[in-house]
Amino acid sequence: MSTKHKIIIGDSRCMAEVKDESVHLVITSPPYWQIKDYGEKSQIGFNDSYEDYIGKLNQVWSECYRILDPGCRLCVNIGDQFARAITYGRYKIIPIRTEIIKFCESIGFDYMGAVIWQKMTTMNTSGGASVMGSYPYPRNGLIAIDYEFILLFKKLGKTTNNVSRAIKEKSKLTNEEWRKYFTGHWNFAGEKQNGGHIAMFPEELPRRLIKMFSFVGENVLDPFLGSGTTSKMARELSRNSIGYEINKDFLPVIKEKIGRNKKSSLTKDDVLEIVYQRSKNETVLNNKSKTKENNRAILNNRINHPEYWKQLKNANL
Repeated sequence: MSTKHKIIIGDSRCMAEVKDESVHLVITSPPYWQIKDYGEKSQIGFNDSYEDYIGKLNQVWSECYRILDPGCRLCVNIGDQFARAITYGRYKIIPIRTEIIKFCESIGFDYMGAVIWQKMTTMNTSGGASVMGSYPYPRNGLIAIDYEFILLFKKLGKTTNNVSRAIKEKSKLTNEEWRKYFTGHWNFAGEKQNGGHIAMFPEELPRRLIKMFSFVGENVLDPFLGSGTTSKMARELSRNSIGYEINKDFLPVIKEKIGRNKKSSLTKDDVLEIVYQRSKNETVLNNKSKTKENNRAILNNRINHPEYWKQLKNANL
């Protein structure tokens, strides 16, 4: 089966290039807050306050809700992260996932639980020192953050895509796959960060999610495409894909991964389209930010301002 893959160089906070309810699965791993510089002025996370960071992510989740077909899934790979001691004077954990869950439920998603992905991640600070707390003495040792979450959300309603019996059979999981995938804990290694992009997730992650939550021939979208792993796995599993990447310098890496720049064992009829987002979307983004200003003001950084927890908890975002 031939597939189509669209790479959009642009900002996923405004996915004007994607029609309403035209996507059947969203898989992504958003950028972390104040950790990695993706080399783009308008990137999310690196130079943002926590409030702005969460607010920008929320714009992406809102767009995901719009473009998703009813009954379909949004899957978000996110981990807890250390707050920088140089900024806060102490180490503590920032549970970004809680902000995502709260907002996504507020716009109409049902939260369907999470998979805990057991992996080994670094315990080093941005300066290279090891984070061990009071080692080897008690009280102030720190737990290794060797896991991440895969948050699962479902858009309410019934899908408009009538799947034929033949497609269902082509999409069928084996008994072994079902037992391995539909469990609350996954154990496999992370990706070595040496492929031309500084934050890649392993192919096994989107492979499982695509097989779990979509049928052959359906459309899979990643609003933070990065090195192109989600599109690569969509192609290998006979799904179509759309990916947004804000940094055009990553395009050669994406093309290489999907297979445009090398011989592929996959069908020659597969189509790869590169689209550059129009600048007018910046105006739309600015207008969206203004309309959400009051709500975002309530979403205070509870790391810096814990007294706003009750206000955040009860906010109608």
